Parts: sequence; C-alpha cells; structure tokens
Amino acid sequence: MSQLPLFINQIPEKDDIEFKTAANGLVSSSIWESITAFSNADGGQIVFGVTPEGNFSEMTPEELDKLQRAVTTECSEAYSYKIYPQINVNSGTVVVYIPAAPAVLRPIFHKKQGCPKGARVRVGSSNIQVDDEWLRRFAVAASGGAETLTYDLDFRQVLDMNLVRNYIERVDKARGGVYGGLSIEEILIKLRVITVGNKLTMFGLLAFSSLAILQEIVSPTVNIAITQYRGPSKSVSGSDDPFISNKEFYGSVTKQFDEAYKYLLNSLPIKGTIDDQEGKRRDYYIIPDKAIREVLANALAHRDYSVHSSRVQIDIYSDRIEFINPGRSLVPIDKLDETPSMSRNPILMSFLKDMGYTEQRARGIKTIKESIKSAGLLEPEFKNLNSSFVAVLYSSAFISNNDQKWLNQFSRLGLNERQLTTLAHLKNSSQGINNKEHRELNGMNQVADDKKANRDLRKLVDLGLALRAGSDRKTRYYINNPTDFNS
Repeated sequence: MSQLPLFINQIPEKDDIEFKTAANGLVSSSIWESITAFSNADGGQIVFGVTPEGNFSEMTPEELDKLQRAVTTECSEAYSYKIYPQINVNSGTVVVYIPAAPAVLRPIFHKKQGCPKGARVRVGSSNIQVDDEWLRRFAVAASGGAETLTYDLDFRQVLDMNLVRNYIERVDKARGGVYGGLSIEEILIKLRVITVGNKLTMFGLLAFSSLAILQEIVSPTVNIAITQYRGPSKSVSGSDDPFISNKEFYGSVTKQFDEAYKYLLNSLPIKGTIDDQEGKRRDYYIIPDKAIREVLANALAHRDYSVHSSRVQIDIYSDRIEFINPGRSLVPIDKLDETPSMSRNPILMSFLKDMGYTEQRARGIKTIKESIKSAGLLEPEFKNLNSSFVAVLYSSAFISNNDQKWLNQFSRLGLNERQLTTLAHLKNSSQGINNKEHRELNGMNQVADDKKANRDLRKLVDLGLALRAGSDRKTRYYINNPTDFNS
C-alpha cells in the first residue's frame, strides 16, 4: 500500500466524503448506495482507490480510465434521474463529486432496486435506507417547504385572532396601509396564512396558533425542550439524577420563543463587577443574552418543520449551552457568516423579522460571534450533526477540557484559579485582557479587588506567561508566545 495523497491524508469518511476500493478499475455493485445517498443529501465526494480504513493503492492509467467510464455510464443510465458527476484524477485516485439533486426530483433511486428500496440518504458517514419519514420530507420540500402545507380547518377556530389582528395592524402600518379596504380573509391570503380555498397553512399555525393547537394538529414535537444538567455531560458519576430541570414549551413560535428565552436567562448564573468610574455593581449573564436570543431565533426560523421525530432541543451544561434543531444548515458551515441568508422557511422568516425576532440580513451568525468575542468567551461552535444543526455557546465561568489539559503544564507554578482562567482566556483571544476584564471573568466584584487583580496579572508577567502592553488604564495583557508552550 502506498501513502495517501496529500489531499486525502488524515481526512476520515464523513458526511460529504466516502472512500471506495476499485480493484482492477471496477466499481462495486453497491456503488448505487453512495450515489443515491449523496444525491438525496447535500452532495459529496466518492474517492475511489482508498479503503474505508484509509489505505491507498494507486491505480494504473488503464484502470483509471476504465473506472471513469464505468462511473459515467452508471450515473447516466442506472437512476431515476440522470446524474452529472464531476470526475477528477488526483495522485492515482479517481475523485467523483456527486451533486445534490433538485428537491422536486427526490428521492433519487436505483431503477433496478425501485423506490424506496433503491434509495439511500447520507447521514453522517453512513448511507441509510430512505423510510416513510424521509419520503414525507422529500415530498414536503418538493412542494415548497413545510410552511406551505395546508389543513382543511377554519382559521377562526384554531388561531388566536388577537395575534392575527395585531400582526395585520403592524405590517399594514409598516407597508404604508396596503391592506386598507381588504377583508380579513383577503389579507390572510396575501400573508399566506390561508389559501385561496380558505385552507389553513402550516405557517398560519406556526405564527398564530391558539394555545397548543399547533402541537395538537401537526405534532407534539413542534416545540422546544430545555434540559439543564448538573455537570459538563449528560451523565454524572454516582448520581441517578443527572439533570436539574427538564421543561417543554408549546404554542405558536413566538410564544415558544418568549417563554424559552425567559427560562434560559433565569437558568444562567449572573456575574457582577464594580464599575471603575461610579463604584456601582453591574450584573450580567455569563453568556451574552444577545447571543442566546439570536441562536434561539435562528433555531425556530430555520428548523425543518417536516421532521416530527425530533424537536428543538436545548441542553444547558455547566460549561456551555447546546442548541439542536432538526434540519441541517443550508449554507456550508465555514461560510455561515459570509453567505447571503438562506432559509427553508422564508415566509416564517419574514414574519419573525416583522415581529422583531430576527434581522433577515445574514447578520445572525455575525451578531452571535461578535457578542461572544466582546465578552471574552471561547468562540461559538456551529456544526451539522446527522440531520440536525447544532450551535454551542461556551460559558466564561468554566474552562474547556482541551484548555484544562493545556493548563496542566503550569501546575507547578502555584497559579490560582483566577490566573488559570485568565490564562486560558488569553490563549483563545488575540484581544488580550485588562484589569477590569480579569475581574469580570473571575467574578471579582468587591471594591478592593482591582489591587488583587493587579497582583494576579503581575505574576503571569513575572513567570513569562503573559506580556504587558500600555500603561495606567490602557494597560493590557497578552499571551506570551503560546507556541512556546505545549499544546
């Protein structure tokens, strides 16, 4: 076996990469599973000539040519929709990119196997069988999204008409009185709350559901669940009761948001500091409320409402909050803060913007990152996990496991917990820290704590762990050549 080419080396199989052997330039009889799986998900690369374990065996020019022709023929003739792969030869391997199929054509399936038996979908690093829920999700996406689904119900009996009237007044005023002279039915048709045939839409239920009728009609899981745990994981050694609280929130999306947001803030510790100018105590949440608000609003605006097997789940741990909502990000994770806003629920997104819950200008992720950075916290984490999108906000009151391991090298220096916390902060922030920020980070809220903070920071400088820049109130401290320390 040869060494893996540079572009593959140390890259494991994941949601958009799969390795396949190609002995003698032949494709496996099960290749249809990978091709349909990527077509029915977000697209992905099949790398031929590499085993799932990462062993690489270079193919001859004849085998490479044979493999390319076989893949092209397979994609052109074997499926319910003609697939146009992108094929590249790189370092003795064939890399085939399978594009995502248009929503109206899914599920793509192998013609000989039929549907749904011959259809797979990529979830993590696995190609899973398309089942009834996936078929329903594909059908909903093909019809324009779950928010456009209709129900043969009288909107007056299931909607909170006070909410409806308040919203109409709000948007009518913002849009220059465009709804003047129209009946309420005509306005609701324009707002897509009901159809021309007076059928109620999913959006209508999401926006204006009375009490928990949304959950009764659609699914109990169209809600938010918040669980608070005692430690940094779901299991606590020696405890039969690992969580502190577990609560669910029902009703319209705005009702869910308002109640869940209030509950989250009430669950967070509050830190305090003494203002240097006025000598007054200032309290604040250990995670900025602006960041929490944005993540929660995004979870409701972007969740996949065709998924009824899971809900918006928020887990509060001792060192972080994790927001998990059904539906992978429509934008690549590494492009979240620079790509124009995309939503699988554009009508709902517009409603939430009108109501002041979201901005709808692709600013959500930037706002989250900026508020977290200003608070001196670890950078938030965003990722796709199977069929869900996960956002993680870390708390300044705790040190991550990786940073704790990094700090172990300084165990013999006699540093106190405040100095260790600040050292971990400096490691992760290029902005440095000053006396006031050191106190805020460590909950030092007594009037005389500024002197204690000076002693803490001076010792870090004396030990060569930090550098001092500026003087007086402009003094800031920075990590001293972090590459000199073990990581």
